[in-house]
Amino acid sequence: KLKNEQKALQDKIKALEAKAGPQKNIQRKVPVYVTSMTPSYFATYIDVQGKVDVEEVVNAIPETPGIISAILVKPGQMVRKGQVVATLRADQVDRGMAELDQQLAFAKTLYEKQQRLWEQEIGTEVQLLSAKNQYESLVKKKASVQSQRNTFNVVSPIDGQVDAVSAAVGQSFASPMNPPIIRIINTAKLKVIANIAENYSGIVHTGSSVLLVFPDIRDSLTTKITYAERFINPTSRTFGAYISLPHNHRYQPNMMAKVKVVGYQNNRAFVLPVALIQKTDQGDFVYVANNEGKASLAKVTLGQTYEGKVEITEGLTLGDKVVTNGYEELNEGDLLTIENN
Repeated sequence: KLKNEQKALQDKIKALEAKAGPQKNIQRKVPVYVTSMTPSYFATYIDVQGKVDVEEVVNAIPETPGIISAILVKPGQMVRKGQVVATLRADQVDRGMAELDQQLAFAKTLYEKQQRLWEQEIGTEVQLLSAKNQYESLVKKKASVQSQRNTFNVVSPIDGQVDAVSAAVGQSFASPMNPPIIRIINTAKLKVIANIAENYSGIVHTGSSVLLVFPDIRDSLTTKITYAERFINPTSRTFGAYISLPHNHRYQPNMMAKVKVVGYQNNRAFVLPVALIQKTDQGDFVYVANNEGKASLAKVTLGQTYEGKVEITEGLTLGDKVVTNGYEELNEGDLLTIENN
């Protein structure tokens, strides 16, 4: 019975085939996007966290301890090296200076009169020299007292910006418990500090290329490490890396920075997304569009990988068309319809 049913079905199939005529073998075409291989820059990075620090930060202090009589600056103010930012009480020195000015004025008048008399051939040379010596001695003495008076001025030792003023009139710079602070920073000399794990000590060194990313201001900077420490901290097992920054008013002390130290770089690399790699027991492959417009598997050798990108060291040549979209449905030998990106 089953044989009879099979024969009936075969007869029907033959009748339908005879009616339809000879059939052509139609091969499917798969739409894909391709990327032509051209050399590009590829790098891997060692990612660490860093922060902006100040290379020059000082507290302005006087040469002579004393009581503050005036504060001449406020936070945020720009100052020059040698500028007076505060003064101390110097009452005794000021009284001495006032007395000295009187003596100097009298000595000057006496010397000038003696000089006029000498020109008129009145008086002796000894009188003239004595008056001159007295006047010049007082001039030198005033210069000495003035120098002493200057030690009661608090001056800025650098060009920079006043960052903090915790000093107040009446405070003493001689106080060991709560000393006054007038902090000045040089915002033109900033640097980024980062701590690098010791296992990178053979890779990261002075002069290594680095990419700095500042998320807060949405900015980045390509530069080099100014100095990498050669001492490993025994507690943290890290070493410090310092990167000097160019002057930019947007950089602020203690701003966070992502420090991406170049660990490997290739200026002429074939680079593809890792997802394109077809992994098999025979190795790694990618689909390429051959000269016949068909999908072909190309065996490749992989190099370094970073953030979803992989370096192709062997297997591809300049101009190869690698299938970058639509490869999921491909079989080797499929005809391709190459779409425009």
